[in-house]
Amino acid sequence: MYTTDILLSELDNNTNALIELLLNADATSFDRQPSPESWSAAQVAEHIYVLDRFIYSILTGATEACTRLADEKVVLIQSVMNNRTRTLNAPDPLIPLGKVKDQQVIITKIITARKDIHRFIPLADLTPICLGFTHKGFGPMTRLEWILFLMAHTQRHFQQLKNISEALQPLR
Repeated sequence: MYTTDILLSELDNNTNALIELLLNADATSFDRQPSPESWSAAQVAEHIYVLDRFIYSILTGATEACTRLADEKVVLIQSVMNNRTRTLNAPDPLIPLGKVKDQQVIITKIITARKDIHRFIPLADLTPICLGFTHKGFGPMTRLEWILFLMAHTQRHFQQLKNISEALQPLR
């Protein structure tokens, strides 16, 4: 089981790694797609931000007691999210609309969203099942599983951000 300190440290590390990747992206090509079927770094960042906000609303919403281990699905979540050979498509509400193209603006939004989640963690019981949304692939999840999903999801996009940056190198 995860302690609050470990969870907060992992969230901070995940957030810091994401922000570093976004800051290292070239500002002049931040909203440029390497190809028509690929997202830009701005779109990836917007997608992460939208999901972070969505998960925060799930975490702070209605819950019910959990009758299983609160981290039972963590290994499955990490296995699916770490499998880069499998393409995962974002559901429509999480597809970036391309509204935020400014690097600093989206970074600030992500930091604010992550601070909200960071403040929530030590104040909440992370064992209940969240009722606000049932994940299509993982089913009902506890608060703990949603937080770990958020980090695994972000980690999955790290390589995508690196690939976008590399693909745009010759275009600068």
